[in-house]
Amino acid sequence: MPRVSIGVPVYNGERYIAETLDSLLAQTYKDFEIVICDNASTDRTEQICRAYAEKDSRIRYFRSTENLGASKNYRKVFEFSSGEYFRWANSDDLFAPE
Repeated sequence: MPRVSIGVPVYNGERYIAETLDSLLAQTYKDFEIVICDNASTDRTEQICRAYAEKDSRIRYFRSTENLGASKNYRKVFEFSSGEYFRWANSDDLFAPE
């Protein structure tokens, strides 16, 4: 079980999701998981997230077949997390390595 879960709810985030994931993966602290819940995106978000999940086992990707609305998607992210601590990360935010 990772110490920290980072929850990333996303909908149609192809423009920034790769940069966000790159900045999260570049953290100096390494005991974390990234939980992505895709709210039935209609752009390339799914392909991008699946490619990242295949490259790094700390990334867990879940996709809804229909749009659940923002609040239910956020709740799913939290429910899928397994870390002792939790933090949110929006799909278009960048994070400093420390």
